[in-house]
Amino acid sequence: NAFPSPYMVSLSQLASGIIYILPVWALGLGGRSFPSGFSVPKMGLLGFFHGSGHFATVISLGAGSVAFANVVKAAEPFCSVLMGVLMTASFPPLMELLSLTPIIAGVMIASMAEPEFSQTAFIFAMGSNLLFAARGTLAKLIMSGGPGTKKIGGADVFALNTLFALVIMLPLAIYMEGAVIQDAWAKYTTGTKAVDFKALMNGELDTKVKPSPEYFAAYMLVCGLYYYTYNEMAFMVLDLLDPVGQAVGNTVKRVVIIIAGTIVFNKPLTQQGIIGSSVAIGGVLVYSLVKAKASAPKAKKA
Repeated sequence: NAFPSPYMVSLSQLASGIIYILPVWALGLGGRSFPSGFSVPKMGLLGFFHGSGHFATVISLGAGSVAFANVVKAAEPFCSVLMGVLMTASFPPLMELLSLTPIIAGVMIASMAEPEFSQTAFIFAMGSNLLFAARGTLAKLIMSGGPGTKKIGGADVFALNTLFALVIMLPLAIYMEGAVIQDAWAKYTTGTKAVDFKALMNGELDTKVKPSPEYFAAYMLVCGLYYYTYNEMAFMVLDLLDPVGQAVGNTVKRVVIIIAGTIVFNKPLTQQGIIGSSVAIGGVLVYSLVKAKASAPKAKKA
């Protein structure tokens, strides 16, 4: 909200990931190198899902509160089931599907209770749910390999995914904000305070004081690197789990974000919002127990 340029902010976060991964590939750090043998059309589609989903998330966060956007995004497991059905024709067991109901119900309760309900925030948050669910399903298919396709690990799939997303989303960002970004940057970065590296690494940005151009540029870079590395870990987890399981894990993560957001931005949830959030998170626990019970017989047979 302090720097109302969601498209360019989103693009900068994608670009930060490229700054990180190119040296890793070039120097062979961790035994990694630029992957080969991947399908360009599939990776391009994956990049579109990722870039569009990320843009939608940032726009949603700018249009509403952090808590509201993340409660809506708690419906991601349901969207993952839907995309799994549409993209792979795989239907989950009935009990597993029913166990997602509390998650959806909690999201609806919390959304109706949000004192700063924003239709824009809701639409873009749900849109990002669908896009990220499609991303997770397609990414899992790519990681699994196939006839004539080389298997690629989760970390490198996300790296390629980010590279394609940057290229695909660049024209949109330029079209939406290219003509105003220079002026917006000049108006916002009028501070002269020296760069505080401790504050920078903690992701601190005092919205009451204008930052210097150097600090804000470094801040954007650090935010982008944090975004990239946590998503890289998420793809490594996806390599071990199914898309729905990973989406449920993301929902647990949102509890921390919701609580932190209410504290940092001084926008507490209402009583109904707390109830809705609790129901949604409780639904995650129910889903996890049902999933574990369903997986137990398969493990014994193996």
